[in-house]
Amino acid sequence: MPIDVVLNVYDLIDQTPLCCGFFHTGVEILGVEYSFGQGGGIYECTPKSAPDGRFRESIHMGTIESTRVSTAALDRIRPDFPGDSYNVIFKNCNDFSTALVKASMNKNIPGYINRLARLGRSWPVRCFLPPHLKGNAASPTAPLLAAEPQVQLFQGTGQSLRGTSTSGSSQSTSSARSALKCIGNRFSSLFGQGYDTPSGDTTASNTALIQTDSNARELRAAAAAKRLSGDVEAGEGNGPRGSPMPNPWQ
Repeated sequence: MPIDVVLNVYDLIDQTPLCCGFFHTGVEILGVEYSFGQGGGIYECTPKSAPDGRFRESIHMGTIESTRVSTAALDRIRPDFPGDSYNVIFKNCNDFSTALVKASMNKNIPGYINRLARLGRSWPVRCFLPPHLKGNAASPTAPLLAAEPQVQLFQGTGQSLRGTSTSGSSQSTSSARSALKCIGNRFSSLFGQGYDTPSGDTTASNTALIQTDSNARELRAAAAAKRLSGDVEAGEGNGPRGSPMPNPWQ
């Protein structure tokens, strides 16, 4: 009885491919999917559930006569796909699928599935590949471009303006907040004194320059009374004792 050979295609990234794309593939035969990955070499999994991507579609490649055909094909290509030979550009899962389908039924998988890898192998593109894509250490999930190292502006521990110990980027944030609060307190202390007060009188030193109407009237009355008492003492010898002084508020 003929046995179906199905190519299961997975997306490795979110994409809308036109003539090529980033794909993972496995070959399904009699309810078992065969694929190739870093470290494990050729492995088996449940169809349409490979861990390396998100299932996209199944492509029927044809039929074979019996399981002996697929077993013999696997035995022939297995030495060419050891686990440490995986490379996302030069020997990937799509190359394995191509080899298995070719050995089983003398056919190739659709060209667009592995087109990006073949482009990377061509000259002179391969000359510009980053080093981690040229060797056998590239895993299926390794990025195509090496990530740039990130250097923190501040490393280690220290004391913030509040006196608490901080480290890393959290200190820069807390220090900035503490600095702003310190500047605000300094402005408040500089511009918050309304009139001269004795040293140690912290209540009066925090009096705002802009007072309410009632406070302003009290301050003017206190200033007038102070001036009035000074005038009385200065004029005691010039007029009758006890003579009333004119009231400036009338």
